[in-house]
Amino acid sequence: MLYTDETFIRRTALTTLAIAALLAGFTTLIHYLEPDPYPMNLVIPPLMLLISSFLWGWLYRRPESLQTVMRLGLATIFLGGSALPAWISLGLAIYRPDVTLVDRLPPMSSFPMAIIVVMFIFATPQTIITTAVVVWIVISLPILIYLIAHPTELWSPRGLEMAVTLGPITAIVSTLVPFQRVLQQRLTSLQDERALMQVLSERDSLTHLYNRRAAEELLSICVADADSSDGVILFDIDHFKRINDTYGHQAGDVVLVAVAMRCSQVLRQHDCLARWGGEEFLVVLRHVGAEVIERIAEELRFAIASEEIEPAGSVTASFGVSLVKPTDTIETLLQRVDQAMYAAKTSGRNRVMTDQSLS
Repeated sequence: MLYTDETFIRRTALTTLAIAALLAGFTTLIHYLEPDPYPMNLVIPPLMLLISSFLWGWLYRRPESLQTVMRLGLATIFLGGSALPAWISLGLAIYRPDVTLVDRLPPMSSFPMAIIVVMFIFATPQTIITTAVVVWIVISLPILIYLIAHPTELWSPRGLEMAVTLGPITAIVSTLVPFQRVLQQRLTSLQDERALMQVLSERDSLTHLYNRRAAEELLSICVADADSSDGVILFDIDHFKRINDTYGHQAGDVVLVAVAMRCSQVLRQHDCLARWGGEEFLVVLRHVGAEVIERIAEELRFAIASEEIEPAGSVTASFGVSLVKPTDTIETLLQRVDQAMYAAKTSGRNRVMTDQSLS
């Protein structure tokens, strides 16, 4: 039933119900201040106020009830705000010679159009068309037939206003349904294109990991927060140039993709694994601490070296690990973790080395 983001729809529904409750409350106040109000006007508006307020509270406390609440809300507006007043007023105007519809009908001739407009937000085009037809047949058509049968009332200012609102204007609004569908499709297409552009701007085309730009943005957040439980892991595939020279660059790409896949399976979904450049990878971890980040680095090292990657055979990587310091910049943090990785290289490769911030 829903066509757009659910949070936006829920907020719109709460706003719609709040407006309905305020309108019903204002109408109730006006009718109770009237010198000689009709009994119907003293019953229906307060009832609408109670129902709208109840539905607002229900939706506020239980957001998952959105569709049920809005169906009940639209039914309340349809019956209490339009159908019942129209039928009662028509009945009195038909069976009592001293009553005229233009004087007796409450100011609700715009309600059918309002119902259709609200449906543009909450329903599919097919549902909107069905609702528009039902509303027009049940409310607008009987009033228009009555006015045509009573020319004196039709040609009065109120009669003309009712005829125009319930006839051409409602029909024009209903014809906008196909355009609403096209507009929704275009908005969806724009959202998809935007999501694709976002992915292309922050993802590496080969491994589909985050690229250096995206990783630098997260690093800047970590440095700004200065949380000493945040850390980075920088690792480099050992002897990667030898793999390219021996088996070709296509084999090198296979190794990069396999390493990315194995490391992704070790990390949590919200961890950032990025291709830092060439055969280097960077992991940014939030709120982990020294022991956890070292353990994760060891798990990544083992995942890479545990099985051969054809056609290159056994593949290993050297790891540097560092935590964020309160005085860090991106440059100082990267310098420390790069030195730790270089120490792993010079110490025999296929190992994890930490800098002094973890000691």
